[in-house]
Amino acid sequence: MPRSASCAIAAAAAIALGVGAAGATTSMVQAMPKPPAGAELGRLAKPPAYSSFASQRLYFVMPDRYANGDPSNDRGGASGLRSVTGYDPSDIGWFHGGDLKGLTGTCTDKRTGLARLADLGFTGVWVTPAVVQRAVQGDSAAYHGYWGRDFTSVDPHLGTNDDFDAFADCAHGLGLKVYLDVVVNHTADVILLAGGTDFRGPDEVPYRDCRGKPFSADRYAGGKRFPCLSDRYQPRQALVLPQDRALKRPAWLNQVTRYHNRGDIDFGSCSPVCFEQGDFFGLDDLFTEQPFVVNGLAQVFGDWVRRYKLDGFRVDTAKHVDRAFFRSWVPKIRAAARAAGVNDFEIFGEVAVTDAAELSTFVRDRALPNVIDFPLQDSLVRFAGGSAGPRGISGRLADDDYFRGPSGIAPTPATFLGNHDTGRAALLIKQQTGSHGIELERRVLLGHSLLYLLRGAPVVYYGDEVGMIGRGGDKAARQDLFPTKVTEWQTEERVGGPPIGTGSSFEIDLATHPVASHLRELGRLRGAHPALAIGSSVVRSANEGLLVVSRFDRADRREYLVAFNASEEQQPVTVTTATPSSRWTQLLGADVKLVETDSSGRLSFVVPSLDAVLLRADAQLSRPGAVRATLRAAADRFTNLKVVSATVASRDPVSVTFAARRPGAKSWSLLAVDDGAPYRVFLDPRRYKRGERVSLVAVVRASDGTVSTSPVLSLQVRK
Repeated sequence: MPRSASCAIAAAAAIALGVGAAGATTSMVQAMPKPPAGAELGRLAKPPAYSSFASQRLYFVMPDRYANGDPSNDRGGASGLRSVTGYDPSDIGWFHGGDLKGLTGTCTDKRTGLARLADLGFTGVWVTPAVVQRAVQGDSAAYHGYWGRDFTSVDPHLGTNDDFDAFADCAHGLGLKVYLDVVVNHTADVILLAGGTDFRGPDEVPYRDCRGKPFSADRYAGGKRFPCLSDRYQPRQALVLPQDRALKRPAWLNQVTRYHNRGDIDFGSCSPVCFEQGDFFGLDDLFTEQPFVVNGLAQVFGDWVRRYKLDGFRVDTAKHVDRAFFRSWVPKIRAAARAAGVNDFEIFGEVAVTDAAELSTFVRDRALPNVIDFPLQDSLVRFAGGSAGPRGISGRLADDDYFRGPSGIAPTPATFLGNHDTGRAALLIKQQTGSHGIELERRVLLGHSLLYLLRGAPVVYYGDEVGMIGRGGDKAARQDLFPTKVTEWQTEERVGGPPIGTGSSFEIDLATHPVASHLRELGRLRGAHPALAIGSSVVRSANEGLLVVSRFDRADRREYLVAFNASEEQQPVTVTTATPSSRWTQLLGADVKLVETDSSGRLSFVVPSLDAVLLRADAQLSRPGAVRATLRAAADRFTNLKVVSATVASRDPVSVTFAARRPGAKSWSLLAVDDGAPYRVFLDPRRYKRGERVSLVAVVRASDGTVSTSPVLSLQVRK
């Protein structure tokens, strides 16, 4: 993105302003409004808020590969060759027989099923799409769930709607939330395009209404009206075989005018329009700019929420729908959830980019509520694997500020190490430096410590708990937990144990397996100590192979310190904490002996190699009183946004609320709440008029509840 010009500020001397006490009226510019006071100050000075999703620990599972609870549905009610049934348990690209009954289990036996997941410390289960699939396409089957053709029912390979009822009821009875993978970007590949599948953009072939008049779909996206359409006027002539003309449900999905029909995405040279309107690997791309399509997708997926009382959606290929889609679709889904009694329904989307600033645009500009944290995943596996230092992690934590907004809720993305596309955690960590044996085991444990002890909702991919490694991504990362008939999987290396052979992963003792037992302990710690889930984060050190982060329990006014050492040698560390003159209790890691901070908060100890150490201060945070700070404004170096920063002169873990007052406004509007340094808010010049001056203020809340405000800063956001 282009680098913007530097900010225009009321006066050169106003670039840096000192913070006064609450209610201070000092101003360097006569026309500036006074800082907020009284009830308005109280409204802005509330402590940071965190979503319920921050306290979740998710197990991500592909039901076809978990457990076979009903062999009678292995072929999905069909018979004959695998090209008809989709079933071939000896081939990695076909259905293997796992189903909802197998995933549910008895609901009491901790060796299998959902009770096993609850026993491992998970609080939620995320399942791949359960809708009816086009069982076979090309040279593989739809065991993964992403080739939906009937969005109203459960795929017969997985069971019945009643089986999903039983699954959801069991999960909720065990205290597990249920997150369903949904696809709103495309359906199964049913439409044939005349003349080839190369993408034809609007500049080459514009859309035409039913009268043949050209129009731009972008003009109507997110609105309530749309031009009439005809099969006759399509970018590419759309054809459907006679036997497929009623294949999809709801019935409107069979209308070819509900699709873009422009050809396939070319991932090597695609434009933004191509990414949004092209067919994803040939799958029929829904024309989501149409309000009819938005409403139809809200109705069909809202029905799943209403029937099964689902707790959230993971949205597949969220990067590829039009820019206005989520702003229209999300409120309808949340309304359905509230009607079903689910008031904290979570929606997190798959946007596979590793640049945090770019990823944030899907939240800031497109109204996608939450995302999967691909940038952090990239940094975690590199650090845990030993190929990179910790600065990628510390930088990503700081980049949370790009995601902060007027809700005041701290960003809590879904975090992960490996998945069904990228490959398993152990493989990705192994690939960094070629580690194996006990070193690989220790690096995998370190990776999961990072996942659980840093901010975010950790997601563990099924099979990682028993040390599966695999040999690649996609099909090669979707092993069976039940006895597999795939020969190559029988001999694959595993972390913490031998190859599985013809045995079952359910026979592995989770109490003694290094990965499973570590996950259970991490889950226990995260559940017992809220700071590890909803605590703010301050990076104390990020050098070489060592990362040290403080987490804070604001309710208990307590500091935690977690140190991660990715090097093969023990490392001494000295950091300054926010808790002076306190002993610290060790909660995790090899013994580091007695540790105590001095009167300045300095703490020194040795972190064992390839390990994580978690400490909790015995003493509460000191009471800092009024906190002083400075405000600065500048152009962001990496985006076209303006950044306003508050530099706080205190080691106390304060929170900073940024508020704005536009010309003519009678009150201050909340821009964002930042719960950890660096304290920043980003302003988008496109949302302001040219020459408009905006008044800005920072409200600083100390850990003891003391509140102070900055003098007001006048800023011309857009020249």
